[in-house]
Amino acid sequence: MLRAVQRTGRSSLAVTLPKAWTASFNIQNGSLVRLHDLGAGRLEVSPAGRSGTDDARPALHIDATDCPSQLLSRLLVGAYITGQDHVVITSRQDLGRDLRAEVGRTAQRVLGMSLIEDEANRLEVRVFLDPTKHRLSGLLDRVVRMIRLELELCQRAVETADRAPLEKVPAVEEEIDRFYLLMARQILLASNDFQVAREIGVPSHHFQLGYRVVVKMLEVTADLVADVAVAIGEDLARSQDPAALVRELKEFDAVLVQTMDAFRDVSAPRAHEALLEIEAWTARPSLRYGGLVGRSRDKAGAARAQRILSSLATAREMLAIVNETTINRAVEPETISETGGHPVIARILPERHATPRARAALA
Repeated sequence: MLRAVQRTGRSSLAVTLPKAWTASFNIQNGSLVRLHDLGAGRLEVSPAGRSGTDDARPALHIDATDCPSQLLSRLLVGAYITGQDHVVITSRQDLGRDLRAEVGRTAQRVLGMSLIEDEANRLEVRVFLDPTKHRLSGLLDRVVRMIRLELELCQRAVETADRAPLEKVPAVEEEIDRFYLLMARQILLASNDFQVAREIGVPSHHFQLGYRVVVKMLEVTADLVADVAVAIGEDLARSQDPAALVRELKEFDAVLVQTMDAFRDVSAPRAHEALLEIEAWTARPSLRYGGLVGRSRDKAGAARAQRILSSLATAREMLAIVNETTINRAVEPETISETGGHPVIARILPERHATPRARAALA
């Protein structure tokens, strides 16, 4: 959509706003809009409210009459991610004990969400959370540390043949889910508010999209590692080869660290090297399955060992997507602008610091 810039008065320039956009946001003659300079020649226009400050978003009303189980909790989580701060749940009849408990459990597991009013046919939920309090990169680092803790607990259980470390995994995985929802909420709010985007460290729309992919891939990875913990617990002392299993867990931890270091530093060569490692692991299924699954003493144990390797393989696919996102980010306009147009590979990973495989890629 193109608009011609027109002169108004002696020195001012003006451009018309699309009718569909003005109608959607009830923009009329005299309405105020806010302009955000996004850099790189881009200007964002957004409604500013009647007084020049953003009007508070109205409460989201949900009619829970005849609401099936789990739908209400999913709607609450969706409202949280999309930036809703105030949700009112009503019903034409008593909400019932199960629905009320469902809302209470959801509020407890979501960071910043509170159930502030509880009546027979009305529940009121508020989100008390400053979206600018935490930088997204810091939250991402915490999630990576928690995934590594899951892996460490799995290793400890295998090495000691003790289930106690595995009992801690569900709590860690639940905490990761809480942080995932918070990050997803922050990213969406940042896409609508440049001030939020700047405060959390993702002013670029390109970066926001990349972060959205990465946080989801890490959330899925955490779930898969939790599945590994379950499988280990089912067959802890009988079937697996402990040394082989610990080696698999350590190798996955190493590629996780390499992947996230590359993403943090926007290092295309390190991301490429991590992709090569993932591809090499995937290309050796017979060695993996023969070494670990083949040593299981019974069919059930072999099936559980295969389940562990399958979960780790899928988790590697998630990390491959993160590495692809890193490589894309290395050539995005904002990244190139920050380097003054210098070659991205040479800037991020000089040859003297590269691993042998990365040096071969640079050559």
